[in-house]
Amino acid sequence: MNVLIVGATSMIGQALSERLAATGATVKSAGRRDADIFFDLTLWHDLPEVRGTFDVVVHAAADFGGPNDQDTVRAEVVNGAGTLAMCMLARKVQARHVVLFSSLSATYQVGDAYFGIYALSKRHGEELARWFCQSHELGLSILRPSQVYDDQGRGRQHQNLFYAIADRAEADDEVLLNGVRDARRNYIHLHDLVEVVLRVINQRILGDFVCAHPRSVYLSELAKAAYSAYGRDREALFLPDKVALADLPEIQDFRIYELIGYSPRIDVNEGYMRIRACREERT
Repeated sequence: MNVLIVGATSMIGQALSERLAATGATVKSAGRRDADIFFDLTLWHDLPEVRGTFDVVVHAAADFGGPNDQDTVRAEVVNGAGTLAMCMLARKVQARHVVLFSSLSATYQVGDAYFGIYALSKRHGEELARWFCQSHELGLSILRPSQVYDDQGRGRQHQNLFYAIADRAEADDEVLLNGVRDARRNYIHLHDLVEVVLRVINQRILGDFVCAHPRSVYLSELAKAAYSAYGRDREALFLPDKVALADLPEIQDFRIYELIGYSPRIDVNEGYMRIRACREERT
């Protein structure tokens, strides 16, 4: 199997590339840096020249936006027009299957607590990919991960709270949570997510799917799991004078796991144990 990964330097792209290569697949990367093929998603009108063909194209690149107007426009260009350019490249290399990493936030609506340009532009990317792939008879899998973390801490940029709790537990410091509401979150370990994607590719599962852990957790549970990983019998402390974090929407769609015969196995308790082990190996 020949696989082209767009955004192979991302945390998900790197892990998936390594996992696919271990199965014997031929994997090439496309992106702006450290890639086999130079492909700048902001230059959507300038597709690269690529030798050979690929069975599958995986899109693991994204732009998360930022505080100013320029960041907003860039996110829309990368996540919207860039996704369309990726589909055009997939057609050019004669791929039969496109796997698009979207986000659970693509389902958010105006008024939701965490709705913003990232959520909106990822939804636009989904819509463009769906239209293009239907028009050109390309198989499309849209995967919407929840919050992704790993052992090494590469996910800290986007999941800082998760790793900050591990930091506090390691130091035997208090985990302080704002407000009195125990906000709900859903975290999926990178290892589980990559296994899901591998099966989606191998079984050519098409459609739109949420990729989340079957069990969401409360922030107090995160703190307890992190403390437990370091052998500490402590709990988080809530600060009633602070504004609490909002819940993330409840997840009820787990169809993908029946289809592929696999469900995420690493819960936050094991996740924090793995993080501790990884940190101790590096010291």
